[in-house]
Formats: sequence, C-alpha cells, structure tokens
Amino acid sequence: MKKFKTTSYKASLIVTVLSIHAHLCAAPSLIGGTIQFSKNSTLVPLHMNYSGTQITTATHETALPKITFEIPKATHQTHFEVVVTAAKMEYQLKQYPDKTEIINTFDYLKINPESAYKYYVLDLIDNAWEIKEETLSATGQIPDRAIIIECYPEWISEFKGGSTVELPTLYVNNANERASEENFEESLIKLELTALDSKIIHAPIKRQIQTLSDKKRILIMDTIT
Repeated sequence: MKKFKTTSYKASLIVTVLSIHAHLCAAPSLIGGTIQFSKNSTLVPLHMNYSGTQITTATHETALPKITFEIPKATHQTHFEVVVTAAKMEYQLKQYPDKTEIINTFDYLKINPESAYKYYVLDLIDNAWEIKEETLSATGQIPDRAIIIECYPEWISEFKGGSTVELPTLYVNNANERASEENFEESLIKLELTALDSKIIHAPIKRQIQTLSDKKRILIMDTIT
C-alpha cells in the first residue's frame, strides 16, 4: 500500500479562516446619539470626543435643530459615561515608579474640578436607559471611555429617552443666553477655543463602513488620521 505524506497547511488555513470570522463577529457595532436644541435655541456646532478620538457629528437645521452622531461600541456594551463641560481639557502624565513624569504619555484627561460640568452615568437595563448624574473625582479625572461634549452645562435642560440602538437624547436650551447678543457671541468664542485645545490631544477619525458580500454583515473600520 502506498503511503501519502500529509501536511498541516489545511489545518492552518482552517484556523486562519476561523480567526478571521471571529474577528469580523467581534468587530464593533455602532450606537447613535442626538443632541436636540429647543425651538427658540440657536444651533451651535458642538465638538465631541470619545476614547481619545474626535467624534464626527452631523447638524440638522430643521424646525427643531439637532446634532446627531455615532460611536463604536462593543457587542454587549450597555454602560456609557458622558461629561458635558466647556472647561479646558487638561491631562495628567504617566509616571515612572520614582514618580518622575513620562513625557508625551498621558495617564488620563482631567478638568479643573471647580469648573462647571455635568457628569452622567448611563446603563441600559431591560431595554431602558437608567441615567444618573454624578460628580467626578476630586482630581477632576475624566473616565477613559467617557463621551465628552464641549458645551455649557447650564444649557442642558433634560437627558432622557433612548433605545437599544440609540443613547438617550440630550436636550439643549440656550434661548436665555441670546438675550445679550454680545455675551452669546463671547460664549461661542470660548467654545471654539476649548475645541482648539482639545483637538491637540484627541486624534481625528476617518471611518470606513463596508457591507460584506453576504449583505448581512457590516465591517466598520476606524482609522486615526
């Protein structure tokens, strides 16, 4: 009987295919969010960040103007954190064991804890969002995966709603701020300056969304540019 020598390349190929399949299944999905302005408010483009990167937003100048956005999330992720502030973003550098700082390596972002802010903790429980307003630590440290919305916290009127595919809606009312046009213009300039500072420490994102050949799965690829 003639003996045949087999190789392991088939097994390797199977493992590779399974690895690719597992990677695709584990690819992050998207969850949407909305910032809804009241009828008499002025739509202000707000700068937003998430997990060290800038969030791409879309503005809708309708009867009730709004801003919409999408962020990646893990398949079973049901916990999110949101920080709303117009305060300047600062950072704490990592340290060596001898307490000397590691230059150009951030440990965490922070704001002056005396600054005005709102900090929300969101948990999806039984298909409904539980929203809690809490305070940051005494150092002003911002959680690593918090959604940072650069907006005056006093503009926030409500935070409610949402679904399994969308975060609760943040309602904004800046109508009272418009009573003084000069003060309102100054407020907008301060927001722009805050955005310029935060862009230095948050990388821009380029997103590519590709529908796979079976037309049942979507591959989301976020690259830092």
